[in-house]
Amino acid sequence: MAITNSALPFVIERATTAWPGNMNEKDFVPQIDTLLAIRDQQTAQLQLANLPEGVDAKITWMNNCDLGVDTYTAECTFSGQEADTYKKDLTIDQDGQTTFTVPIDGWDDNVFKYADATATNLLKTMVVQAEEVAQYAVGVLNANLGESEYTTNPSWTVSGTETLVPGSEWESTAIIGKLMIAGKKNRIINPILLSGENLAQLAFMSRTSAANGEGKGDFARISQMPIYNDIFNVDDVNAGSLLTYMIERGSLAFLSKGYFSTTPEVMDGNTRRFSVQNRFFPQLWHDVIVYRSCASGVWKENWKIRPRYKLEINPTGCTATRTGILAFTNSGI
Repeated sequence: MAITNSALPFVIERATTAWPGNMNEKDFVPQIDTLLAIRDQQTAQLQLANLPEGVDAKITWMNNCDLGVDTYTAECTFSGQEADTYKKDLTIDQDGQTTFTVPIDGWDDNVFKYADATATNLLKTMVVQAEEVAQYAVGVLNANLGESEYTTNPSWTVSGTETLVPGSEWESTAIIGKLMIAGKKNRIINPILLSGENLAQLAFMSRTSAANGEGKGDFARISQMPIYNDIFNVDDVNAGSLLTYMIERGSLAFLSKGYFSTTPEVMDGNTRRFSVQNRFFPQLWHDVIVYRSCASGVWKENWKIRPRYKLEINPTGCTATRTGILAFTNSGI
């Protein structure tokens, strides 16, 4: 079976079916809570089509940093500052590739068929590439942290973009109230929290105690802000440091696009190309090239899968050090 317009939907359909009943099933579940958090806060206007040559995307926000309060003057003719539209042409500059090969023949005496083998490889590729993008996203957060303006908490130490919080405070839901104050002091109005292990146990205990009379308060506090716990990517990227990110709604915009058609395009007799969405994170697109080869009488299909993506930070607004992203580190003390 070669990849054609009729065969591709069948392979994709097979790739959307988990293989239950064995340990391999666990390998087809990506750990990408970081990407889900970024998706849920995104508000930017994106344009991905009908763009000039060399422009992959256009992103737009609005702002007005020049408004203030002046002394009143009695005058009949006056004017004021206009809101600015922030537009930026973007190049999607992040990518990678995964390659695999599938024999076309030789499946007659196997319980699985060519489509199963192809779907397994395609699904696993989507997993590892989505996880790679999630780790990249954590790195972008670290590179664009704001400088916290909440410096009056006597037990917290603020130095530049780092806020050290004593380890004992991460064991009580009282920390949620302090985080909310920190957000307000930094003009973060609609925050979400992205954490690794920092808040994972606290959130679990609070949510599972909600039905208990003594647990209702903890559940109410932990529910004040959406919390995403990515115990893989957040902690792995930060090499053992336990960080929790506070992200303002609209601070980040994830971009990805396919540069080929979604139906296989025949390039020559042995080569086809198409684009496909990631099963687990549909905002991520993959460009795929498949070509057939023959060696020693064995025909094979060779796959190259390339994700292309970018995580853009919104304009910092009226204060350059206020990016809408804060980090709180568990000092362990």
